[in-house]
Amino acid sequence: MHSISDDPLTVPGPDLDLDALRASVEEHWGLAGNLTPLHGERDRNFRLDGSSGRHLLKVHNPADAEAVLDLQASALQHLRAVDPGLPVAGVVTTRDGRPWVRLTGRDGRLSYAWVMTWLDGRHPEPDELDVAHLREWGRTSARLGRALRGFAHPSATQPLTWDLKRLPLLRPWLPAVAAERRPAVQAVLDRFEQRVTPVLPRLRAQVVHNDLAPTNVLVDEALRLTGITDFGDLTHTALVCDLAVATADLLGERTDGLELAAEVVAGYHAVTPLEPEEFGLVADLVAGRYAATVLITAWRTREQGWAPEIDDAAYRCLETMLSTGLDDLTRHLARPLPRSGRTTAALAAARERAFGAQQLSYDRPLHLVRGAGVMLEAADGRRYLDAYNNVPVVGHAHPGVVAAVSAQLAALNTNSRYLQDAPVELAERLLATVPERFDRVLLVNSGSEANDLAWRIARHATGASGGIATEWAYHGVTEASWAFSPEGWLDTAPPAHIRLVRPPSADPAAVVAAARDLAESGHGLAAMLVDGVFTSDGVLGPEHEWTRAAAAAVHGAGGLYVADEVQAGHGRTGDHLWSFVAGDVPADLVTVGKPMGNGYPVAAVMGPAALVDPFVEGTDYFSTFGGSTAACAAALAVLRTIEEEQLVDRAATVGARLLEALREVARGRADLGATRGWGLALAVDVVDPASGRPDAERASTIVEGMREHGVLIGRTGRHRATLKIRPPLVFSHDDVDVLVAALERAPLA
Repeated sequence: MHSISDDPLTVPGPDLDLDALRASVEEHWGLAGNLTPLHGERDRNFRLDGSSGRHLLKVHNPADAEAVLDLQASALQHLRAVDPGLPVAGVVTTRDGRPWVRLTGRDGRLSYAWVMTWLDGRHPEPDELDVAHLREWGRTSARLGRALRGFAHPSATQPLTWDLKRLPLLRPWLPAVAAERRPAVQAVLDRFEQRVTPVLPRLRAQVVHNDLAPTNVLVDEALRLTGITDFGDLTHTALVCDLAVATADLLGERTDGLELAAEVVAGYHAVTPLEPEEFGLVADLVAGRYAATVLITAWRTREQGWAPEIDDAAYRCLETMLSTGLDDLTRHLARPLPRSGRTTAALAAARERAFGAQQLSYDRPLHLVRGAGVMLEAADGRRYLDAYNNVPVVGHAHPGVVAAVSAQLAALNTNSRYLQDAPVELAERLLATVPERFDRVLLVNSGSEANDLAWRIARHATGASGGIATEWAYHGVTEASWAFSPEGWLDTAPPAHIRLVRPPSADPAAVVAAARDLAESGHGLAAMLVDGVFTSDGVLGPEHEWTRAAAAAVHGAGGLYVADEVQAGHGRTGDHLWSFVAGDVPADLVTVGKPMGNGYPVAAVMGPAALVDPFVEGTDYFSTFGGSTAACAAALAVLRTIEEEQLVDRAATVGARLLEALREVARGRADLGATRGWGLALAVDVVDPASGRPDAERASTIVEGMREHGVLIGRTGRHRATLKIRPPLVFSHDDVDVLVAALERAPLA
């Protein structure tokens, strides 16, 4: 490891003449305006205001070689490419196309200077951040680290004093620390060398931001993230050090900082699950950050006569941590670690005793304890790529949803007959996504309840009692919605008031015939329910021509067309939030559920006032838990996340690549037949190579085999011989590669 003497921290910052600096900026960049000094520890930063707008001017420490600037510029470029949703600045090139120039200071020393795009916002005050904001801070830190995961640069390995793994090298600076503070700092150093230094080399390591402090983060007035700045502390170090730095710097000024540190850790852990050894070091690394702050400040004051006044707060935090006990704090911060009270075998036996014959997804039970993003973790520590569960549409344990629900539960959770913001805002947000003819929302708890309610509205409006469904559909578990779910009838006779049609066919004659039969039976047609992706029928969408023709036939018979978006909606198809809007289907009612709360029970029916109002008035309809405050907070967080993370577009691009990759695999395997997909709803038929007929046993073998290779998918279709792939919408191109590799290795039965 390098010595501390070769770190740029030991070199005074640039000594600049502002008039000369303005002239240089105008000469090289063609930008004229006022320069306002900004915060900088070893560099000089300025806000440049001119007729061409606002920019950031950064003049580097004379000790910084050109490679240091290239490191930061490359990292910014990488971040903007990998995660465009992260608000980081872009580099403004000079008139002759260079990214930076070299300027001479008043003392003759040379410094590199560059101009970047301006990020609007303000620095948040740590004490204005509540639990939800703290968790979001942790999530942002993890997201930033995840985006830098594949980034490498030679200069990232250069020694940096603020790199926590180098803390033991600061021990020679201990004499510069005030005598009354030395025992605490020395105690941290001793413990760090004994407990942390031996472990760090075997932990995950990569290039990290290493300084996600409030002074390097910008927010708007609603405390939403608008900018991440100052990449001057980029370094290659243990990943968990990045979390420790963000936690320490965020909470150092708060009297309740240690109590709330677990919230930052939990937010980080929800995006990038921490390994047990990493959890075990967070408290020591936070204490190490405070000790480093005291040591560096004391050394700079002694050697250079001045240092930023950041050591007092750091020392107070250090004293508090030591008096509380670092071991106790370690246990406190490790609260998000999964714990299972029983072995897998014991839990399976207990489940069978309690639930009876209710099936599990795999022949060998999959005992899950934690989820984050597209990954699930089992009790044995093995992780699985989830390409099956559509409920966590924005990813398992999405911190934005968790924070929204937690904050709302901590404040108020009651029914929607009281005047509250969340239900009204949710209804407004939903109606803004559908055609103007929809102007009413009824909030319920599940997709089954939503379809049940839509059926009641249809019967009330038409006076009829008959319904139409596709031949292997699934629409719910209530008595009314189960009647529309032949998937659950197990080939028994359909209910007397239900007629089935085979999807999809451009000829609407089957729907016309079914409606006619219902009329002749005395039921009449109240409604047809259609899942636009035809998920249980074998994932057959898009079939816009068929769905439009079916809606026309239903209307011709006096019935209502219900677009069931429970499985198809919330952006899964990649071309709109709702599949019926993408197909321009003249639906009368729309039902949404499952993904709506990312796992929190919430669903809805949308329709026109002409249908909804008479039903509500005639039945005095009300749902106690439908539209509860916390449920609405979850649903709003989901809609916000889909928009902010551009998940509809992501479903389209990732889904298209996955579809082509699946087709390539199918072309090379005799047991794989037709491959279909619409966004991130995809299917592969499994067939007997000899006869070409659907083969449920082979499909089951493939699903079980992919589980063994760490990927979860399901089966669907009348013959249960179609592989069903419908991952959370945060699925990535890298995840596509993992899934396809697992399918290629799945055994031929």
